[in-house]
Amino acid sequence: MTSVPGPIAPVFLRDLEYQAQRAARIEADYRLESRDRVAQLEAARVAAYRRLNLLSGMAGAMAGVAEEGPAIEAGLDHVCARTGWTDADSSFAELRERLRPTAAAISTAGRPLPSEQPPPSSQAPLLAFASFEAWYRGRFNTDFLSLMASDAPTFQSVVDF
Repeated sequence: MTSVPGPIAPVFLRDLEYQAQRAARIEADYRLESRDRVAQLEAARVAAYRRLNLLSGMAGAMAGVAEEGPAIEAGLDHVCARTGWTDADSSFAELRERLRPTAAAISTAGRPLPSEQPPPSSQAPLLAFASFEAWYRGRFNTDFLSLMASDAPTFQSVVDF
């Protein structure tokens, strides 16, 4: 920053210098805040698309199987294949068991029920997967969706701050 020339600057020049420096600090703070907010929004978008793609693929893998048990296994196989989990992993069986309610909820959501049964919540698969994600984060100290390669659409800003 430049300083007002001379040994003693008039008060109005010192006031203008203070205002200019304050404006620069406010701008710098805003740039940091906006950068952090954009990063948060980007992470939320990527996670949402990963979740969509994973559960859509899981439902697709299950849709081709007529019986519920094998359909659930097909869904679990799909998720494990997408995220790199194999039976060589020591927690493979535990992971599949924790993910099973999500597959069961998808299976129930995708098949007609007898008329005497109330329809399940349309949110049941999402709630089951959210519970699984919370368990996974607590168990492995990382987000399950981070195992997936990014397959979310990218957003390129037209304006660069």
